[in-house]
Amino acid sequence: MKKIVAVSLVLASGAAFAQSSVTLYGIADMNIASRKSADTGERTTQVNSSGIYESRIGFKGSEDLGGGLKANFQLEQGIAMNTGATNGFSRQSWVGLSGGFGAFKAGKAWSAFDEIAGASQAALNSMFAPNAGGVWLTGSYKDNPNNGLYYETPTFGGVSGAVSYGLGDAGEGSVASMFVKYANGPVYAGVALQNEKGTDASEAIKYTRVNGSYDLGVAKLLASYGRVAAGEKATKEWQLGVNVPVGAAWMISGGVARSSGGITGYSPADNYIGKVVNVTAPGAADVERTGYGIAAFYTMSKRTKLYGGFQANTTKVPGAADADGNVVAVGVLHQF
Repeated sequence: MKKIVAVSLVLASGAAFAQSSVTLYGIADMNIASRKSADTGERTTQVNSSGIYESRIGFKGSEDLGGGLKANFQLEQGIAMNTGATNGFSRQSWVGLSGGFGAFKAGKAWSAFDEIAGASQAALNSMFAPNAGGVWLTGSYKDNPNNGLYYETPTFGGVSGAVSYGLGDAGEGSVASMFVKYANGPVYAGVALQNEKGTDASEAIKYTRVNGSYDLGVAKLLASYGRVAAGEKATKEWQLGVNVPVGAAWMISGGVARSSGGITGYSPADNYIGKVVNVTAPGAADVERTGYGIAAFYTMSKRTKLYGGFQANTTKVPGAADADGNVVAVGVLHQF
């Protein structure tokens, strides 16, 4: 009886606040993948979660406050579909206001850099993207800093921008980020910057991303450039790709990516940004990485896609054998 009363109270509360809207949404993405590790050379076959997009479930809502002003919130947690494990609302948890001035968020939200970082990546910026598998080092930026503030402008003639700042918790570092983009008709272009400074770091890790696309109708051309710098060392990256629709339901996407520079990778560290930068010795040659990827997507319905693809990557370190990795997988993606 108590359960029935509780449910009735919840339903009554929803009716009383009908001027507000709350949406339950999510993504369920599962795949079967055979992967060769570039680090060990070993091949494993597993059922995995999140081949295209990270599986998730969330709540978002807004309330019309009048005069064009709205109050908004979002709570979102990731889900490992193969185990059922969740990570709390660690993807997004923020509240904000929006109106003619743009949109403001406070809490844990995607950084301004993250908002456009994958906008022109081949293979939908998935596990098959040519820059995946460690080919691009700018993919290791902090995407949703703690204790964040975020502001995005309205769109003027296709142009918009945003700035964000993650203060971190006590004793943590900070993440400062911005983007400017143009999206109008078949043309898209964007540039984003992000600086991350760990608690004890003397200098920030600096990320740059420039991307663009042009939709020809029969195909969409994609291009991206990235750069990560730490102190006197830097690595530069690029990617070229194309999306080709085939009929009403199919889309083929693929491309090539490359990076070269004095930053060799990252190591785990007990600081806010979760990594320290590893670099080549003074006077040593650059480390080079190359990746290729191709994927096919079949739209079964408005919410469900089948997908499959292949990605290969090679890392060339002077004085050492090449490290080769690859992955081939098929999967299903459902959005609700």
